[in-house]
Amino acid sequence: MFQKCKLMVSLGSLLIVLYGASAAFYGKEAYKELSVFMDVLNRVKEDYVEDPNMSNVQEGAMRGLIDALDPYCSFFSKEQYDAFLKRKENGKAGTGIVLSKRSDVPYIVSCERSGSAAEAGVRSGDYLIAVNGHGVEDMSIPQADSLLHGAAGSTVKVTIFRGTRTQPLDVEITLRNQSAIPITSKMLDGNVGLLSVPSLAEPSVEQAKLKLKTLISAGAKKVLLDMRDCADGTPSDGAILANYFMRSGVIYYSQNRQGEKTQVVEASAEKFITDLPLVVLINGSTAGAAEITAGALKDHKRATVVGEKSFGLGSAQKIIPLKSGAILILSTAKYCTPNGRIIQDVSVRNTGIPPDVQAPDDETRQDLAVEFYYGEQDKENEAESYRRLQEKIDKIQLDTALEVFSKEQAPAKKAA
Repeated sequence: MFQKCKLMVSLGSLLIVLYGASAAFYGKEAYKELSVFMDVLNRVKEDYVEDPNMSNVQEGAMRGLIDALDPYCSFFSKEQYDAFLKRKENGKAGTGIVLSKRSDVPYIVSCERSGSAAEAGVRSGDYLIAVNGHGVEDMSIPQADSLLHGAAGSTVKVTIFRGTRTQPLDVEITLRNQSAIPITSKMLDGNVGLLSVPSLAEPSVEQAKLKLKTLISAGAKKVLLDMRDCADGTPSDGAILANYFMRSGVIYYSQNRQGEKTQVVEASAEKFITDLPLVVLINGSTAGAAEITAGALKDHKRATVVGEKSFGLGSAQKIIPLKSGAILILSTAKYCTPNGRIIQDVSVRNTGIPPDVQAPDDETRQDLAVEFYYGEQDKENEAESYRRLQEKIDKIQLDTALEVFSKEQAPAKKAA
């Protein structure tokens, strides 16, 4: 009798939670959706081959509900959240990897080129299958990411899947303390000042300001802002970087589920630095804060954006503690460019910032991919082949950006 009462209490709690979630997402359809769930639950209770563990059923139901939303929503049971916090306390050293999800599997958006993961052979575009032998395919992004952090000097073994291989690959990575990725600058031919921003995490934005002013003092007449592989930092960091090149205007805004603007961020004249001709370089590993920068400069026609379509990472999350000790992480707003483009629009697969000038073009990229794939001889050769491939792509993108400057300077032809 006691077990039956306990079961009914668990079922009641589950139904109340699911009703609230259902009402939030489906409005008037909540009762209909709830009745379907109740029907399934009753069939499990009556017909499942074993006596079901309703605690596990509840946890699985909640996780399935949240996983159906977007890659950045999460559900932690109390035990999982306690373990998550404990891992964070054990150390903050990391691998230089930024994660998202594709096809519901953890996906490596960006891999710091000088980071320990890249040095061990991990690449942007790899899928993360397991960490230290534990499968992560069903984990949320925060859970999977927490497994990639720990004490400096310790190691993690990751299992990755790569499109050029038929079998998963095991890679051992040594964790390092996170240090600021240096912002670099140099003068190129034609008085072009190259400002490379591979990170927008603190204190990168301030470093970028100093480097930009140094380029201008050195005689730069044009600025090439390289944000390839830049996938960290906060939206405000991206807005500040854009503001260096904008006197006024909207940089980005966030909108809620009704499409209402909940926050509008505009450029400040005090932060403006230069109105020199500007080209921005992006690629498929440009994400988050860097997309806010690129989107603002593109929409205001302040810069020509060159390269590949960016990844598409632009939503705000809220942490919601539950009475049971469990934690919900829900996306509550999406970031939009000044012209209204939603940066992270998973529902229509239209994420990211498209370049004004694609580089390399589709035909060239296909040729390079064929050359890389059929040029591989063995595992040792693959890493070198990939390095050469990346160098070729980097050069094509840089050359294309410089060509844009040349075309903008070319005198207009007179009509005959």
